[in-house]
Amino acid sequence: MNKSLFGTDGIRGHYGSEEINDNMAYSLGVAIGKHLRNHSILDGSVLLGRDTRRSGESLQKACSAGIKKEGFQPLDAGILPTPALAYGTTFTKAKMGVMVTASHNPASDNGLKLFSAKGAKLSVDEEREVENLLLANESSGENYTEGESIEICQRYIQYICSFFPTNFLEGKHIILDTANGATCSTSPEVFARFGAEVSCLHRGDGIINQQAGSEHPDALIGKMSESNAFLGVAHDGDGDRAIFVAPSGKLIDGDQVLGLLAKYAQKQNRLKANGFVSTVHSNSGLSASLALSGIKLHRSDVGDRNVSALMEKLGCNWGGESSGHIVAHDYLPTGDGLFTALSIAHALTETNRTLAEMTEWVKLWPSKSSAFYVSQKIPLEDCPQIQSCMQHSKEELGENGRVLLRYSGTEPKIRLLVEAKNEVLVNDIFSRIQRAIEKTL
Repeated sequence: MNKSLFGTDGIRGHYGSEEINDNMAYSLGVAIGKHLRNHSILDGSVLLGRDTRRSGESLQKACSAGIKKEGFQPLDAGILPTPALAYGTTFTKAKMGVMVTASHNPASDNGLKLFSAKGAKLSVDEEREVENLLLANESSGENYTEGESIEICQRYIQYICSFFPTNFLEGKHIILDTANGATCSTSPEVFARFGAEVSCLHRGDGIINQQAGSEHPDALIGKMSESNAFLGVAHDGDGDRAIFVAPSGKLIDGDQVLGLLAKYAQKQNRLKANGFVSTVHSNSGLSASLALSGIKLHRSDVGDRNVSALMEKLGCNWGGESSGHIVAHDYLPTGDGLFTALSIAHALTETNRTLAEMTEWVKLWPSKSSAFYVSQKIPLEDCPQIQSCMQHSKEELGENGRVLLRYSGTEPKIRLLVEAKNEVLVNDIFSRIQRAIEKTL
């Protein structure tokens, strides 16, 4: 088995591959049990759940068997969103949580995300401990078993509803794209509870993430253009993300959504430390726009786990990624697409303003980004042509732009981002670095 199984967000890959298979899931369950005992936790439960992928049930049973072998009680929460699993871990007082999902990846992929007893994703060091135990125990499981069934979704719904006023969406038309994934039941029910008229796309009538959800918003954009609904929301497969479409059919940039949440929280005197945490991927225009309102933008490494960790360190209660992962520490220590969507909808109803009006003040700099497949992930410091191109580009941009180049933590890709106040310069630098990548990787 290869090293470094854990990527930016858990373990993820093609189901049936060396990285993701039932034997690995069993060994992971054993490793989880050993990890808990190494931290003087000798008994208790581990909560497991999954999204709607066909391979999910088998992987969950295998992981449950490994957990049970080590003397812990696996609890089966069934199909539910990742944030519901995170909340359920705290509610049931489980020692850990395991979500079987590959998030926004294709249906042929699957993976596992691990959560602490506090409902937070494990730290890098904790993941490394679990991985080392897993690699030392690559045994096959037998007699894979289901955990004891437990109902989590309704408790999760009650919890999330407690943060917003009764019927605040009465008379509002919401269009939801649930990506044929884990939110097919929960998000429509919650929006309806608040009085909204809910129309759904991809609510279990197809394959998870296949031309659906946050990665493929064309259907939602089309429906919004036709219907003039109040708000359009698309989740990813496991429901920890949300993206937004205005009544006009315009897809709102994720950094503008972050700006909306930060400024609205500030106006409500609910923005702790007068700061907001985003990642290195957020546009410099977001930082400049927030600064005009006296809000400091802090940057973390990519991944909502890293956003959450920096929020805790700085005392901030709001943060997120432009991809749609939003973390609100007053609610949960991990991202929740439904909570984000409700927060946006609540801001719109309270201010009686449109989504466009509440985001247009965030002036984003011209940028260009893409991901390129690579045959191998050679350390960038060992690629002199790329290094030379990057150095020259940074000198050319100075304080008026930036370049970000990093390997994907979950896929065989390298991601390039170039942004500057000058769009011509953005395109020129992007093309130069792209050519260097294609020649080297």
